[in-house]
Amino acid sequence: MLALVILVPPIVMELAAASPPLPSATITLPPARGDFHVYVADWGYHTSVLFEQPAGWRLGPVDDENAPYVEFAWGDRRFYMESNYQPQSVFATLFLPTSSVTYVAGWNAPPERDAQPRTLYARTVSAAQLSALVASLESSIRRDAANTRVPPFAPVAGYAGRFYPAHGDYLWWFDCNRWTVDRLAAAGLARGGRGVIFTRQVRSRLIGFHTVRPPVR
Repeated sequence: MLALVILVPPIVMELAAASPPLPSATITLPPARGDFHVYVADWGYHTSVLFEQPAGWRLGPVDDENAPYVEFAWGDRRFYMESNYQPQSVFATLFLPTSSVTYVAGWNAPPERDAQPRTLYARTVSAAQLSALVASLESSIRRDAANTRVPPFAPVAGYAGRFYPAHGDYLWWFDCNRWTVDRLAAAGLARGGRGVIFTRQVRSRLIGFHTVRPPVR
């Protein structure tokens, strides 16, 4: 039996330890008061962040900006958005810097009612914490000279939301789960994402979240 051994140079590990910087997203939002729900969904190999959207905020995708709940996720363009699972595409996704997308979807009900992830985590945050989280999430979407989101890609079959061109190259040491933790950490809702690759590693980095059992259907 042959074993494949991959030797990772120390310089690569040093690069993997640091989260790639993202441009700051300056977003003007109407005042919000009270507490709001934030969720982390574990879909099996992929995680996403969902939050309760205050009245007057328009952060949902095109044609669903006012959705009461909004989901953000990030990943490799070919593997995630295009569902390209050809061997050469999977190899590029894992071992080469590849272009990324940010997924934004609107939800009409709380995720614990309508979503069916493998595991769902939840906590409440203040309006200030939610604003910080939104700024962190939005920083991954490319913006134009007017500081608005660039147009999304055309709708993709099987996805209710929309994919947007994103900042950051996708690499095996900076994947969707590392992105989830880093975005939460920027708002003080998680510890840093260094070393996070798999969904099972996300839970231990979250701060103040509890497990929500989705309904069984």
